[in-house]
Amino acid sequence: MKNTTPYLASVIAYIKAHPFKVVFVILWALFVYQIIMAGYRPNPFALRYMDSPEPQPYATGLVVTLNVIMLLHLAVLAAIDFYMRSRWKFGLMLIVTLPLMFFFGMMIMHAPPALVWMMMWTVLACAYLLLTCIWQVCRYLYN
Repeated sequence: MKNTTPYLASVIAYIKAHPFKVVFVILWALFVYQIIMAGYRPNPFALRYMDSPEPQPYATGLVVTLNVIMLLHLAVLAAIDFYMRSRWKFGLMLIVTLPLMFFFGMMIMHAPPALVWMMMWTVLACAYLLLTCIWQVCRYLYN
């Protein structure tokens, strides 16, 4: 019979070694959940200006598209983190995240609720990566 404590110990060791990565993934999962739940909320712009019917259907296409984009974004960031051994990998992660923020930022004015949550995620990810880059530069200059 196998003992499960070595696995649990390795998970705890990873969390202690990389707390910001774990928090990043937990926040990512929270925003995926928020995007899925925002699909049930009506689009206020469509109700007021586009004369859409009151009971709007679930925004399946939008929610699936946004979740696929978020999954691909996380996969690219994880690949950069795994394959790059440089301390400047967070700069590359920021460069990958900025186009998403600018792309979704242009659509924020009349965005449905799911798209608003996607925009909040990209702003949060950019802020996290920017602060990490600033911290890395300060650490580099200090040494």
